[in-house]
Amino acid sequence: MIHAVFYKNRSDYIGFTISGHSGYSESGSDIVCAAVSAVALHTSEMLLSDLKLVKEIEQGVGGYLRVELKRTDEQSNMLIMALERTLSEIRKEYSGYLSVEVNK
Repeated sequence: MIHAVFYKNRSDYIGFTISGHSGYSESGSDIVCAAVSAVALHTSEMLLSDLKLVKEIEQGVGGYLRVELKRTDEQSNMLIMALERTLSEIRKEYSGYLSVEVNK
């Protein structure tokens, strides 16, 4: 299962962690992993390269991605909120393969 955890400080998103594999299908043909990876990597790239708000980014084996922001703004909040909503929509269709949690 893929676990997505979003971290908030009051109303601001300050980072997120995504880890694991969905197990929906074989590696290379897993549509759940592909969808989660695509939106997560897009969001992290926007935060890192375009907005330059990333304090720390870590990628590792096992589908691991952790992004921590050095500061927040309206754009970063909208991007991470969109990621959370997108993953929540995917979770509705594939609930046994993805969990989404928000820590405040």
